[in-house]
Amino acid sequence: MKRSELQMALRAAGRIACQSEFILIGSQAIHAHCRRPPAEVLLSQECDLYPRTYPQVASLLDTELGRKSAFARRHGFYVDVVAPDLASLPEGWEQRLKPFRAGRITAFCLGLHDLLASKLAAGRLKDLELVGAVLKLRLGKASILRRRIAKFPLESERQRAHLRLTVVLGDLD
Repeated sequence: MKRSELQMALRAAGRIACQSEFILIGSQAIHAHCRRPPAEVLLSQECDLYPRTYPQVASLLDTELGRKSAFARRHGFYVDVVAPDLASLPEGWEQRLKPFRAGRITAFCLGLHDLLASKLAAGRLKDLELVGAVLKLRLGKASILRRRIAKFPLESERQRAHLRLTVVLGDLD
């Protein structure tokens, strides 16, 4: 999803939900951190978000902007309305949110290293590819990512994410 497409999706979400603030937790959050995101971000067709203060509009957003909506068919991308607890996130992530504006709409995006840690926790191939691409482009730093992983609440999450980071870093050599 291009920056302009993300902005279009956010403006549509704001209009439909009558909300001006959202939390953006997926790969599209990278747009808040750089002007030229990796191809993995641009190829993605969805933005994962939820309303910051009014979660009751989630089903309306899904109907109007979700994967099976007329919006998705018309534009080729969609809004994936997620639950706030979907992603495994390091402690303190809320204090590291970065705003991304689309007109009067603000998406509070995960901090870059919080996003990467979350992707390592999820562990899907596309997540690991994204982490590798961000590190290869030197948009993120492995040392900061290790510190974020250490802030996962569960030891099992920390161990899995560290192991996956080791694999990703080995692939970059």
